[in-house]
Amino acid sequence: MAAANRLIVLTGLVALVAAAALPPAVAAGPGGGDLPAADWAAAAVHYRLLLEEALLPLKRALLQSVQGPLVLEPLPYSDDALQPVISAKVGRGTLPSDKEESIRNNGGGHWNHQLFWRVMSPPGSANTSRDNISPQLEAAIVGAFGSVDQMLSSLKAAGDSRFGSGWSWVCAAGDGGLRVLSTPNQDNPLMAVVRPQPCVPIVGLDVWEHAYYLQYGPKRGDYTSAWLELVNWKQVSANYDAARRGDLAAIAGAV
Repeated sequence: MAAANRLIVLTGLVALVAAAALPPAVAAGPGGGDLPAADWAAAAVHYRLLLEEALLPLKRALLQSVQGPLVLEPLPYSDDALQPVISAKVGRGTLPSDKEESIRNNGGGHWNHQLFWRVMSPPGSANTSRDNISPQLEAAIVGAFGSVDQMLSSLKAAGDSRFGSGWSWVCAAGDGGLRVLSTPNQDNPLMAVVRPQPCVPIVGLDVWEHAYYLQYGPKRGDYTSAWLELVNWKQVSANYDAARRGDLAAIAGAV
């Protein structure tokens, strides 16, 4: 299994553990429990932040486990040699098909948001200055889009035109070239189901309704325009360098 896919699966498992630990009133979702919607939103943020902190040791352990190839040593006997005590089927276990979608959604969502938080900085702060764009990233942007403004315009357009919930991305391909694309739900360009030749996200713009609806209502375009002022160019430049090295951990942090 590719390192990127292993990371998505493992972070999905962490997210499922976190979801199971939420109090019932929070886990029920807005309108699904006894909490008013506003109280539910505040409680959800509070508990999720606590869980994020509590799960950090587990996340670090999982991250360390995907730094190199995960290869099982071959058995010193055939798969069926232990029958009837242990069935040969035990040695052929795979991820149950009914869990694949949950892990894809939860793992993708967790990784996507880890990136999302890191590529934002307060508007007008030093990190949002374009002076922080590294020469290597600037050359890649100019080569792919012509200018930084054109790249941001493409990123916004991809987010604005995404039907339903999803994300828009700037991602780096294996040759260092940049692409803009959008994905539905919690998919991202690392997933083979999204791109046969995955590219590594260096910027992710969340266009799920939860990201903007409370403040901007249905005006997604107003949100995406304003969001462009938050881009942390220092982090994006670091992400591009990490993508060129194949260092996913440096991009999404301690997932």
